[in-house]
Amino acid sequence: MQPDVDPQVLIVGAGPAGLAAARALAERGVSDILVIDRDDAPGGLPRFCHHPGFGLEYARWPYSGPGFVKRLLRDIDGANVRIECQTTLLALKEGPVAKIVGPRLGLRHVRPRAIILATGIRESNRGNLAIPGGRAETGIFTSGQLQQLVARKVALPDRLKSVAVIGTEHVAFSTIWTARKAGLRIRAIIGDEGRIMSFAPLATLASACGIQVMTSTFVREIETQQGATTAIILQTPQGMQRLATDGLVFTGNWIPETAALGGGPVMLDPATGGPEIDQAMRTSALGIFAAGNVLHGVESSGWCANEGRHAGLMAARFLRGEIAGNQSDRRLDLSADIDFAVPQRWDGNAVAAGIPVNLRVNKDLRDRKLTLSVGPQLIWSGSRRSFMRKRRIALPRSVSADQIPGRLRIEFIE
Repeated sequence: MQPDVDPQVLIVGAGPAGLAAARALAERGVSDILVIDRDDAPGGLPRFCHHPGFGLEYARWPYSGPGFVKRLLRDIDGANVRIECQTTLLALKEGPVAKIVGPRLGLRHVRPRAIILATGIRESNRGNLAIPGGRAETGIFTSGQLQQLVARKVALPDRLKSVAVIGTEHVAFSTIWTARKAGLRIRAIIGDEGRIMSFAPLATLASACGIQVMTSTFVREIETQQGATTAIILQTPQGMQRLATDGLVFTGNWIPETAALGGGPVMLDPATGGPEIDQAMRTSALGIFAAGNVLHGVESSGWCANEGRHAGLMAARFLRGEIAGNQSDRRLDLSADIDFAVPQRWDGNAVAAGIPVNLRVNKDLRDRKLTLSVGPQLIWSGSRRSFMRKRRIALPRSVSADQIPGRLRIEFIE
């Protein structure tokens, strides 16, 4: 592929979703694929996470983060896939047309036949969470920042001996792994929800390691002295409390990376903040698909790779004229206790072996039945003892409503 020649497909993001999409396209005969990523190497967040558990849904093996990246890159070795790092998407226009910039490609308008957005996510930082207090020169991180520093063997400040982890999702416990590897003492893991958002046994393990697990607790202020973090003021169920710590690591509260999409043709879902898609991974813009964590905040690397593979399959079918490039107009209607669903639009007719609709609830629900209906007609129902907040809930792939006209609704009933 020549640097000044437009590719057939442009993939934005070289994490698990983008790399899996490239493989799927190459396996279906797409001859020129360009993958761009603003980082200095492909792989996304898993590059910096050396613990096991990555890629399970996609590769059926619990790789380490770097191990899963090696697997994904090996899968496209020898294919006509070009990866350009330190290259950024600046804007999108109808066409599709992508404005990109990078050291090798320069500032260019690329006009591929299809684009797959796989830009991923970033974590909320102190500013996003509007936490007041002193300003520290060092010691306040997101988990991604800490993971990168440790993976790149960047020396941490000598005075940084302990941290408090703010957040209780899966990534918070990954952060504990990273912090301990860096020789840091973890003072506490803190969440404002009534329970930890990850698996309960992890909290038991953390407590056994001497880490204080604090739920229903809010960070109200950060104390600093001479440019260094010294403590945090917490509002706990027992009242206000001061916790001495040299640093904080903010985890979770994911934000889809959509800065380049502002003012462009891709419609964003207010509930997720990411592109709105149908079951063929098509966005509202003709020829533009999306996959991975840009769609829904955090999912596992294996789940994102599966979405990327499906986006690649659908883009290849679009290039061959087997499916239309226009997004389905059948939007899913959700009950008030559902936070979001992805995909947001239904079009099973376009899907050979698609991803299931997955959703999140905005509060823990018990003894409820999840239903899919079209008007008064019940299409599917399933029940569990509990549906938990921030846990993936997926409709079976076998559910079909394509031959029944009308608005589809997903809701919980007692």
